[in-house]
Amino acid sequence: MRQNLFALAVFATLLPFGAAQGQPLVQSQEGIALQNQILQLQSQVQQLQANGGGGGGNNSGGSALGGESAPAPSSPSGGGTPDSSIVTNLLNQVNDLQSQVQDLSGKVDTLQNEVDTQHAATEKEIADLKFQMTNGATPGGAPGGAPGATPGAPAPQASSAPGPAAPTAPAPAAPAVTGSPATILHDGLAAYGKHDYPTSEAAAHAILTTAKASSQAYRAQYLLAQSLDAEGKPQAAAIAYDDTYNLNRTGTWAPQSLFGLANSLAAINQNEAACDTLSSLNSQFPTPPSGMKSKIETLSHRAHCS
Repeated sequence: MRQNLFALAVFATLLPFGAAQGQPLVQSQEGIALQNQILQLQSQVQQLQANGGGGGGNNSGGSALGGESAPAPSSPSGGGTPDSSIVTNLLNQVNDLQSQVQDLSGKVDTLQNEVDTQHAATEKEIADLKFQMTNGATPGGAPGGAPGATPGAPAPQASSAPGPAAPTAPAPAAPAVTGSPATILHDGLAAYGKHDYPTSEAAAHAILTTAKASSQAYRAQYLLAQSLDAEGKPQAAAIAYDDTYNLNRTGTWAPQSLFGLANSLAAINQNEAACDTLSSLNSQFPTPPSGMKSKIETLSHRAHCS
């Protein structure tokens, strides 16, 4: 009977530990502490096995594996043997820890669902933004508004006084970009560092157009978002930041892309989407890159996030 109790204790100890291993999302300090407690209990049970059940194997004439020796007499109070009490206590502790691990796993699942919901809402906002830009509309404004116009601002009224039509200034031609993807990216980053944002934008576009499968494409996509942001094009920058994040959601530039997306959304008065994006950023990257934490707090305040 004692052997069965020991086997049950070891089996019950291993079960929650395996369950914890099967939940890779439980990485909090509380979850790690619970796993350490389970390991300690497992070690105690193994020690009891090695000692024949806490001293039961030291009785003369008896075998640690259950030989011909007579069972230990019950205590005068009618309770179980001391060894049985120890095993029962260990089993109770294991069951409690298993319940706590399962509770933590449930909380992690709930948080993950919240993150997924927030991201889905943000993706919808971005899809709407892309549609509006494609059809010549601005968020919060009337269709046909100029890209980059203030959301909700009234369209300028045409003057009724006769006069010569103002000449339309030609759009500046994008600088020619040639070379390998590595060379183009190097030149684009150098241009961005010199605040020559049209050149850095053109370099990023060149890589994404001709070498999208290259190893430089991910960095070029983020450079495109940065350049558009610096040029004062928050709508286009929001789309570019979102594309950067979706290229690699755990990549080097993922947290910066989420922050850039939130900042661009706030710039076009899409505060709810900006706050959802910041929530995703805080959930997925609880330890943001150096210097970003204060920027997140400032942006959260500016977007009126709760």
